[in-house]
Amino acid sequence: MRPRKALALSAVLSAALFAAPAPTAVADVGTGGGARPAPALPSRAEATCGDGKSTAFPIGARIRGGPPVYRTGGGPQSWYLDLTNTTTSACTAIHPVVVFTDKARVLRPAHLRMEFDAPGGTFPVSLEGTDRDEIVAVFDGGDAFPGFTVAAGGSLTVKVGLAFAPDAPTGEVVADAALVQRKGDDGDWVGESGGYRFSVEGPQDPVEAGSLAHTGPRGWAYGAGAVAALAAGGGLLLGARRLRTPAR
Repeated sequence: MRPRKALALSAVLSAALFAAPAPTAVADVGTGGGARPAPALPSRAEATCGDGKSTAFPIGARIRGGPPVYRTGGGPQSWYLDLTNTTTSACTAIHPVVVFTDKARVLRPAHLRMEFDAPGGTFPVSLEGTDRDEIVAVFDGGDAFPGFTVAAGGSLTVKVGLAFAPDAPTGEVVADAALVQRKGDDGDWVGESGGYRFSVEGPQDPVEAGSLAHTGPRGWAYGAGAVAALAAGGGLLLGARRLRTPAR
């Protein structure tokens, strides 16, 4: 990885992964037992990946299978993020982070809808804009998703769904993926993928546009709500205050 790219991506991730609120008690509904503690975040002892001495990232990543064109107002299209653990120990609490950069720098979080598959179901991706006009998409999934575990020497594939709102600007977009291992309120940058380049274009024909206009508002309601909740101060799950970039 070129040093300039390392510094730029590190700055984007640092801007996006900010401190999350401390865990609070959660009502134990139906038991009559009052409140129960919220699930604890992984500690440094629980989350390890590699020996920290290698100059190479411990997890390899690759984006594949994505379409070259997305149509505004269309349904989600799938692509895949392959994760490969190059170490001799399991890597836990892994959260992919995808940074979208459009050529015109006019794309905003409300223009995207994104989800990913993980054990336990399909989860929405949190979207946040940066002061560089990138969009940072964090695979957090809420309390139900503690992050991916990649076995020693093993690999796994994450299925991702991506769609663009009817009013999304058209043009060229590049998606770069980084992998962050959560460690309590910190995080380590443990992998990255090459860029996935695609274009956003308008609907193909009036018939397609008409059918999407009927289904679109329902499909986009959740994404808008997630962005609103994030803006209200809920924060991203990762909550990393700093990212340590491997030496180059």
